[in-house]
Amino acid sequence: MLNQPILPDTQVRKRGLFTGRVENLVVQPGIRFHNKDIVHRADFHSQRQLEAQLIIALQLESKALMCYGNKQALKVGRFDKSAPVLATAIYYAKSDVVEGSAKAYVRSRSIVISLSLPWIDGQLKAKDRDAFHHMFDKHLSRFDWSLPLHLGELAEALNLTSSQTEAENQLREAFTLAIWENLLLQAKQLSFTTPNKTSVQATRLKVFLRDEDTHGRTLDDIASQLGMSVSTLQRTARKELGMSLNRYLREKKLHQIRVLLEQKPMSLSEAASLAGYNHVTNFITAYRKLFGDSPKHALKAPNALSHP
Repeated sequence: MLNQPILPDTQVRKRGLFTGRVENLVVQPGIRFHNKDIVHRADFHSQRQLEAQLIIALQLESKALMCYGNKQALKVGRFDKSAPVLATAIYYAKSDVVEGSAKAYVRSRSIVISLSLPWIDGQLKAKDRDAFHHMFDKHLSRFDWSLPLHLGELAEALNLTSSQTEAENQLREAFTLAIWENLLLQAKQLSFTTPNKTSVQATRLKVFLRDEDTHGRTLDDIASQLGMSVSTLQRTARKELGMSLNRYLREKKLHQIRVLLEQKPMSLSEAASLAGYNHVTNFITAYRKLFGDSPKHALKAPNALSHP
């Protein structure tokens, strides 16, 4: 982002640094339709403050650079009309800046639709709300997609239309609503095909516990291998296992020791050591709490019953 003063929208438009046509229309309460087909007469830079809203930008033909907030830069527009029209939606959860810059004699053609957050909230049905907020879960969340052919062709036609008859304005309104509906469709498809982050973490943990030797592993080791923080690992374990991961690993080891005790003779001190206990009495207490009886009952050989 360039360190330039923020200019009110009216000042930006009055700077006289381009020729061509710029429209800024309210097609219905909560929706603005911005349409431009201009050629910059000199090197150009502007910065404006935007209120909370959803921006949907269609770069039809442009070498201008647009930056939303402090991180979202739009790619240059297409230059072949046979190519699909790309749409970019950027979610302003709060007020932030937008910057534009271009070199002299560059042509810029674009349509930008601005949807207010109250308008969006009133439009979202219960079945769409989760999908929308999954796609736009934080300030400056972004989604890019290719418009269907008929919407791309309509965008081209509207961009080159200068008349503002009642019929033309109704067409602009219908177009903005069609773009909105297409975005919702993309959001619902994304929610069906993109696995929930929490479920991915849970699956990763379960596979690890099934396939890996956990003996002697610390929470830091496990979290690092699974690509999680320790707090996320603990939270995931409690949700999926119904207990802390430390408790699960202790009980898992006790189950393994119970099987060993039933298969071959060993002393209780050996069993305690294999289970990770430094003291036999602590091992017996934990074993009895889990299984309801003493580990001695699992021993096959009488000579393994005594303490060393």
